[in-house]
Amino acid sequence: MSQQCTQKDTLFNIKEAAVIYDTPKGDVETGYKLIVNEDTNQILSCMTENYQVIKNTDLLNATSGALNERGAMLKESRIFGDGARTTWKYRIPDIKLEVQKGDFVNPEIIIKNSYDGSCEASVIAGAYRLVCSNGMVIGYTLGKNSVRHTIWNRNVDIGAILDEVIMSIDNTFSADLPLLLASKPKQGHITKVIEMFPQNQTKNVVEKMISKPPKTYWDLLNAATWVASHTMNRQAESTHRFESKLYPMIHKFAKNEDTYKQSQSRRAQA
Repeated sequence: MSQQCTQKDTLFNIKEAAVIYDTPKGDVETGYKLIVNEDTNQILSCMTENYQVIKNTDLLNATSGALNERGAMLKESRIFGDGARTTWKYRIPDIKLEVQKGDFVNPEIIIKNSYDGSCEASVIAGAYRLVCSNGMVIGYTLGKNSVRHTIWNRNVDIGAILDEVIMSIDNTFSADLPLLLASKPKQGHITKVIEMFPQNQTKNVVEKMISKPPKTYWDLLNAATWVASHTMNRQAESTHRFESKLYPMIHKFAKNEDTYKQSQSRRAQA
């Protein structure tokens, strides 16, 4: 269960409490510890001693400089499992690409963290549609990096990780996404995208392609992402792994098509 909240609600204090086994001969360490919301004393998880807490406050402090420098605006804070997991969504309004008349895409940066080991502390750059705002994120395409919650990652510079991910945005919005808008997709490429889907989704994706045939590779990406985000199981990790493959594959198709057109043009001029 997720809950939208304010940024302040995500910055509660955290404490760790060792799990001790009481025996007639005295307390015995178990090698586990509780991660506790210190403000409410609610137990968020039970983890091994090798688990390194990355606090929400530390994560946001480390990334705030780069976000402010790029003019990123916080659009949503959301907690899951009473605070065991958290996501923050930022949008960079000054960078946008018009994919159709009046239909714009802005870069979106999603920062994730958890206190239960369900996800790494991560920074993901995606794309957000202003007109069709169905939460579509072109997952893991513009850039992604993460930090594992282990005691061996204490010296990782999360701010530098965010800088690296943000750098990928400029090239994507100046080159990659316009490339998707430049060509009509080949039928063979559409077929390959359909074949990517699990068999139980074939009917849904075919109906989507027929109801509004994609005129560009961008349309093809949106159609495929719509099916993944509206008809597939959002709780399944396999769904998110599948989504992460869509953009790279469709971008490759568009790039190959662009390369082919350029070679044909050079031949015609020779």
